[in-house]
Order: sequence, then C-alpha cells, then structure tokens
Amino acid sequence: MYRPLKYYSDEVMKNMNNRAKEIMSFMYPPVTMYEDNGYIGIEADLPGFARDDIKVTLEKNAIVIRAEREIKPEGTVFENQRPDKVFKRMALPLEVDTEQDFVAKYNDGVLSLKIPVKNVKTVKIE
Repeated sequence: MYRPLKYYSDEVMKNMNNRAKEIMSFMYPPVTMYEDNGYIGIEADLPGFARDDIKVTLEKNAIVIRAEREIKPEGTVFENQRPDKVFKRMALPLEVDTEQDFVAKYNDGVLSLKIPVKNVKTVKIE
C-alpha cells in the first residue's frame, strides 16, 4: 500500500477508536433498575473498576454513578476501547425516602444499590 495512504487510514482508525471510547463512556455501564418491596434496586456492571474508584450520589430524584480508573496495558497497544471513566445519571421512577440511608454493594464487578421509596408499603399476604 502507498505509504501516505496507509498513514492516513491508520489515523482515521485511531480517531474512530477514540470516538467509540467516548460513546462507550456514555452508554456504559449497563444498568438494570427495578422495584422490590418498597425499594428501588439498581444493578450496574462495572468490571475492572476498584471499589474505591466508584462514586455514587443521590441528586434530588436521580442517581449518579461515576467511576474512573487508570489502564496501563503492557506492550504494544493495537486497539483500546475499554473506557477509563464512566458517568451515568438516571432519573428515578419513584420518589425516594432521603431520611433513610441506602445500601450500595460492589461484588464481582457488579454494583448493587437498594434505595428506599417514600410512601410505599408492601402488604404481606397471608
């Protein structure tokens, strides 16, 4: 292949990889949100992030998940699309009870949250 043409095609591919990484930062992490017995449950996949690098905040009626890591690959890197930071803000479908603390656990790359819902009572059926 003609050398300048190869150079330009390589530069275009690098630019596309950088754009793909930026898009993944907005789409990542994949999340499941559900209601269970007076709680909003959220599970987010964050493999490769350390527990101390993940920050979760409750802002009015939205939850924000931020995470940042430093990726240091060894050797020659041909392609790297793994995001080094993520930011996800999700509106919560129900009003949360801010008087109660909510629980967050991180196990095997999955962040699990249980947020209490305001004015929701679960009725036990006998």
